[in-house]
Amino acid sequence: MVKFVNVRELKNKTSSVLHYTENGNDVIVTSRGKPCALIRHLSEDELEDYILLNHPEFKKKLKKAYQEYVAGETVDIDKLIKKAEKDLGRI
Repeated sequence: MVKFVNVRELKNKTSSVLHYTENGNDVIVTSRGKPCALIRHLSEDELEDYILLNHPEFKKKLKKAYQEYVAGETVDIDKLIKKAEKDLGRI
């Protein structure tokens, strides 16, 4: 369930707003009647994924990999593993 709070309410009731998100609920923060932020519960397990998925360099590489996939540029997984092992000095 989504709840809307304005900036003043968030300032005065930060703890209760954060508690509301613990059950998977989202909170949309508004400023002057317009949405400006989303508050969502984030567990420790989800933190690393969030940081990685929102890192600009990772996003760029993911986009490039998808474009290569769409273009039919695929790599045999066994060759990829052997190359990685060689690069890591394990062969």
